[in-house]
Amino acid sequence: MDNLTKSNQDAEASANLQAIMSDVAALKRDLAALVCNVKSDISGEVASARSAVGQFGDEALRVYENLAAQGERSVKAIGRQVEERPVMRLLLAVAVGFLGSRMLSR
Repeated sequence: MDNLTKSNQDAEASANLQAIMSDVAALKRDLAALVCNVKSDISGEVASARSAVGQFGDEALRVYENLAAQGERSVKAIGRQVEERPVMRLLLAVAVGFLGSRMLSR
C-alpha cells in the first residue's frame, strides 16, 4: 500500500511539474509579445517626435527668413528717409542722443 501511495504522489508531482512548465512557457511567450509591442510603440513615438522636430525646424527657418526680409526692408526704408531729409534726421539723432545721455547720467 505504501508503494501505491508513493506512486500516486509521484504522478501528482509529475502532473504539477508539467503544469508549472506549461505556465512558464506561456509566460515566456506573453513576455516576448509584450516586449515586441513595447518596441513597436517606442519606435512609433520616436518617428513621431522626429517628425515634430522637423516641422518645428521648418517653421523656425520660415520665421527667420521672414524676419530677415523684414529687417532688410526696414533698413532700406530708413536709408531712403535719411537720403530724403538728411538734416532732419541728423537733428533727430542728436536730440535722441542728448536725451539718452541726460537720462543715463541720472
